[in-house]
Amino acid sequence: MHHANPLVPTRLSLLRPLAATNILEFFATARRLRPDGRSGGHRKPLRDRNLALLTCGPIREEPSALHRAALDLGLRVAVIGYGRSPESRPQDVDALARALGQLYDAIDCGSLPAAAMREIEKGAGVPVYDGLDLDHHPLRALADLMTLHEHSLSSSALLSIRILGDADTARGRTFVSAARSIGFDVLPGGAVSSASNDATFVVDATRPKGWTLRMHASPLDDTRREENHRCMLQAILLDTIARG
Repeated sequence: MHHANPLVPTRLSLLRPLAATNILEFFATARRLRPDGRSGGHRKPLRDRNLALLTCGPIREEPSALHRAALDLGLRVAVIGYGRSPESRPQDVDALARALGQLYDAIDCGSLPAAAMREIEKGAGVPVYDGLDLDHHPLRALADLMTLHEHSLSSSALLSIRILGDADTARGRTFVSAARSIGFDVLPGGAVSSASNDATFVVDATRPKGWTLRMHASPLDDTRREENHRCMLQAILLDTIARG
């Protein structure tokens, strides 16, 4: 089961808005996990702990973002195919969940159906994540907001964000709520047009799995965005597994 911690933006805690203090603390924690912000060099604080990544599809040769972030913390990572058959009984899934909970310190359910995740979560007895590194996960929204927040720190003016496209998604709703919570003025969305130039930042969400960020007319650095996302993944893993 999930640890009840408001800093962990997993499926359960996102049922309610995150407070501004928690968001900013989460950003600060993630920044300390950057290579240039770590104390003591390349520490492996989760060395000898174990993470299972469940997947319904074929196992990719290239490690996922979550896989890489976990390895950097010292975790041992196993990618496990999940293929529940129509003949599977509830007790079979419960037995699998209990076995996973005995072998691993945390489990990420990737793109498993919500019902399957609930079954794993109920029986495992360890932190269970709902596809932390998937593009549509609310964590992506918080990582993007962290990038905008960093670019806003040098300004004392009221900063605005215009979202283009559909913001009525889990990722979009999290982004809007969190942005307003920490003081951004979020402007109504719409189609891509010159009207977007009236905002400090533009978030183009017209492609749900490929948001782009701009400050005025200039695209923001994707390298820093991915670094922020990696550090936020690590912050969640540390917060949940280290306390387990």
